Amino acid sequence: MKKIRCSLAYHRMPIGSFGDFAGGVRDGIYGNATEFDTPPLDQAAYQSILSDYLNKRYAYKQGGNAQIGPYQAALEKLLSTLDSLAEYVDSVASEDENIILLSGFVPTKASNSKVPKPGQATGVTITRGSTGVLRAECDNQNVGIYYGCIVTMGAPLPTSMYIDKYGQFRVLVNETDDAPAQVLLGSIIDLNMNRRKEFSGLTPGVTYYFAFYVVNAQGVGSLSTPASLMCG
Repeated sequence: MKKIRCSLAYHRMPIGSFGDFAGGVRDGIYGNATEFDTPPLDQAAYQSILSDYLNKRYAYKQGGNAQIGPYQAALEKLLSTLDSLAEYVDSVASEDENIILLSGFVPTKASNSKVPKPGQATGVTITRGSTGVLRAECDNQNVGIYYGCIVTMGAPLPTSMYIDKYGQFRVLVNETDDAPAQVLLGSIIDLNMNRRKEFSGLTPGVTYYFAFYVVNAQGVGSLSTPASLMCG
């Protein structure tokens, strides 16, 4: 019989909900000191980790791919902290669903393994909107937290290009070596984190190429096979 314990589904939670969830765990555990009197870290330490994540997420959204490394590190730290708190709550709750709910976590009997690193983004489709607008999306990966997209004009990204765990573009030189790389001039890098995206202000008659990638706390998946469409 499977035990009732804290779900680790927050590892694949949509990015827009993750900060609220982490805040709910803070309020649940540190707001109920009678039930949770010996957490593995105090409230000030947890709030510092949560605030760092929220600040790095904002910087990433504002500053673009140059900020993905610090954001990724803050995300990994917060997820690791939540994992530690989940283990603590499980030990306190002893399979009592009400205590788990009180903590801000969600009780589950399902498989509770952590998610793996994302794979290659797949299923990229492009459609036309109004004049100068193209819409793009890729398949959902349950292991993904957010989805990036790189748009180039006239030619796709080289197949040897990839994004490392620090968010830096690199290109394979041979089987064992790589080097820093730059995306093509005029490229658009979308960091809105959803897998459905809309690009406006494009030039009618120009063919645009789209490459998606998926990110979670375990790393960055490989770029999708490019998909292209001429803008109407």
